[in-house]
Amino acid sequence: MEGGAPGRMPENVVEAACLYDTIQIRKDAKEVEGYISYQALSGRENIPFFTVRNRSEVGLAYTNKDSKESMPWPFTAYSIGVRFYAPRSIGPMPQVPPTGAAGAIEEAAHLFQVYLPLHTGFVLKVRDDEKLAHTCEAAPPGMGPMGVALPLNPLATNIVAQGWPDFRNRFQFPNPISIPRNCIVEVQLKFSDHAKKILTGMQGPPIWELWTGGPDPEPTKISVPACGLIRVSLEGARQVQQRGELHY
Repeated sequence: MEGGAPGRMPENVVEAACLYDTIQIRKDAKEVEGYISYQALSGRENIPFFTVRNRSEVGLAYTNKDSKESMPWPFTAYSIGVRFYAPRSIGPMPQVPPTGAAGAIEEAAHLFQVYLPLHTGFVLKVRDDEKLAHTCEAAPPGMGPMGVALPLNPLATNIVAQGWPDFRNRFQFPNPISIPRNCIVEVQLKFSDHAKKILTGMQGPPIWELWTGGPDPEPTKISVPACGLIRVSLEGARQVQQRGELHY
């Protein structure tokens, strides 16, 4: 029998695992992917995660859940993280600081990434049991791009490193949360009234103009809607059937 000697039942083994789900804020976002603007977020009381989309619908870059209905295996959650990411304008800035549309995009990016998490709460539910209610400020993602430098000159330069994926820089559950197999787990983001007012006045995300050809005969470019993200991740361990013996 697979996973052991003949006549032995397969045993569950514990593997490190991380679940993540993402909403996209993009001009051409489909309903299952997220929202078409920051303003579209402002009218929502709850922003749900882990119960709306699966990876066959949006791709592995945005979620690794195969089922949006339930958990495929027993899972023990050790920590949770929430990332707010907002794209900026690209290309030379006509003025420093930028004004007009470019200035509004830069302002929105700063508000979304730095200010909004201070005024947004989240709730983690297993079935209908509320396991945690806290502010997004208290749940940094512990991974992803970090270390941004924006020098004050007309040609803005971004210096970004992927960073060290240190899961200690997250909200660590004092007691790990057990999530049974076939159980519904959901995280809901809740914007305060103040945050909703901020979102209503935010411009973007922008549409980037990307150059695809040289100057001869004429420069060519394509328009690509930039994408803001809110990503929630649960780090922990899952129990799965042993798939075979490992030999060293």
